[in-house]
Amino acid sequence: MNSKKAFTETHCDSRSLKLNTSISKHDSNCTNMPRSSSKASSSKIQKKSHSDFQPMQQTLGQGSFGWVTLVKEIKTGKLFAMKAMKKEELFKYCTVDNLKREIKIQRKLHHPNIIKLDSYFEDKTNVYLILEYAEEGSLFKKIKKQRRLSEDEAFHYLYQTCLGIEYLHKMKIIHRDIKPENLLLDTKGNIKICDFGWSTEMDNLKKAFCGTIEYMAPEMIKSQSTNYKLDIWCLGVLLYEMVQGKPPFTGKNDQEKCVAILSGQQLKYEEFVSEDCKSLIAMILQPNPFNRPSIQGILNHKWMLSKQKQQSINDQLNSRSISMLMDEFGHYSPLKSCPTVVSERKTNNKEWEEMKQRSQHFVFHQPQPEQPEQTFLRRVLISLGCINR
Repeated sequence: MNSKKAFTETHCDSRSLKLNTSISKHDSNCTNMPRSSSKASSSKIQKKSHSDFQPMQQTLGQGSFGWVTLVKEIKTGKLFAMKAMKKEELFKYCTVDNLKREIKIQRKLHHPNIIKLDSYFEDKTNVYLILEYAEEGSLFKKIKKQRRLSEDEAFHYLYQTCLGIEYLHKMKIIHRDIKPENLLLDTKGNIKICDFGWSTEMDNLKKAFCGTIEYMAPEMIKSQSTNYKLDIWCLGVLLYEMVQGKPPFTGKNDQEKCVAILSGQQLKYEEFVSEDCKSLIAMILQPNPFNRPSIQGILNHKWMLSKQKQQSINDQLNSRSISMLMDEFGHYSPLKSCPTVVSERKTNNKEWEEMKQRSQHFVFHQPQPEQPEQTFLRRVLISLGCINR
């Protein structure tokens, strides 16, 4: 026990992650970016420390490596989500490179539908990421609370997620783990894509087995070459889960889920799901990645266009209603901004367990024999009859 304690207190300290040094080397390689990202690429993250923030006694999340808490910046009074990760766990499960890649990628992103990384630092035992605070929690929690979303709600969240993913792809970044747990909501109901732990750059793309089983594309399960169409597949699974209340491919264990994904089975729908919505899901969930649409292809689908048109009409009607009220009551004036409302409801233990069970962050970070994914994939392919025993 003493030797393990020594590893935690001394070994971790001597093996400092040196985040600023290792990541700054990347800055010189970030010049070839889309014009829209020039602001993000030129802005520098300010150096901050743990003493700059005051804990707010509220835990926002908890995982195998650490926890997320609500903090307030002492200087500005602004609220942030502080993601703390234990160095011992990072070294033990060889995920230091993942963390550095996550920071390197997220620090150059600047988009209204992507969680912003404010700063990062480390002490003797932990690494901290200071992130934009999304007050309303995850889309996963909203789906669980309502059981399913209306198609109007699903359109709103899918549309904004598409905008965020389109930006990532223009920045040559693949997220690789789009799911409701990684889509946060602010007080106005806007999507904020988070958790870039599995993300990678297109120029540095390698064969990998990562992400969340229910949202994995067939080519990922087969360990084939992958590209940005991985994220497109996830959008189809996301839309299905929003309108149905559960993911399209299920099973008693990971192997059964993989078999369901690879089998190309016909999806089942409740009667309230429209034909146009089903059509879009079918267009996205193509087993062959080359047959999947681009983000623009999704946005131009008739279901998306009809929902966008209806939303535009509703916005115009709301605007007219406000104008009529102002004409009738001269003293009336609309609010310039929505009041900030922080939800008092905390995620319960059952919800955390559901999120943990779905997340491969809680599976592949455990000590495994060498090349475990090949053993797992072999079992799946054997069960499908693709290869012999």
